[in-house]
Amino acid sequence: MLLQPERTAPAEQSWAELASREVGSPAAFAGLSPAELMVALQLAQGCSNREIATALGKSETTVKHQVSACLRKLGVPSRARLIALLR
Repeated sequence: MLLQPERTAPAEQSWAELASREVGSPAAFAGLSPAELMVALQLAQGCSNREIATALGKSETTVKHQVSACLRKLGVPSRARLIALLR
């Protein structure tokens, strides 16, 4: 199931609240931008880059770069490890 930002994150809700409600702990998201956080949340749901791009209205290239940024910022070597961290 893809998360849709407009459905899952009401304007009054912070990104940290969304992160703690959906997956993992807020501490796991330290240093991620809001856009990277949304990509990470989609990753935790098991979505492909193409599915994430479609759901968030981005290009696959942008999603690929944001996945790489998440890996780097969270200090994990692979997409699988990132998913495990977020679950």
